[in-house]
Amino acid sequence: MKKAIQSIFLVLAWIGVVVFGIWDLRISYVIVREVAGSIIAYISFLVAPITFALAPWYALIAWGDWHPLVIIYGGGVLITLLFLASGVKTD
Repeated sequence: MKKAIQSIFLVLAWIGVVVFGIWDLRISYVIVREVAGSIIAYISFLVAPITFALAPWYALIAWGDWHPLVIIYGGGVLITLLFLASGVKTD
């Protein structure tokens, strides 16, 4: 029974990785496109870690919109908790 529940958490974690990953890409792209234009938004995918880290903070500071920050970082916390609940070693 424990193994079955851990498997369910593992599947949910991987679904979360895909869903929040795509959602994160979309949100980050929209933020960068609004600020710098479409061409820069496409180029930002080459430096994705910078985009992922800074775009939600920019939205919070410049626009007062905290939703991107909650979705991106909250999704990461949720996925981490699901992986931990599944028994996957994280070290």
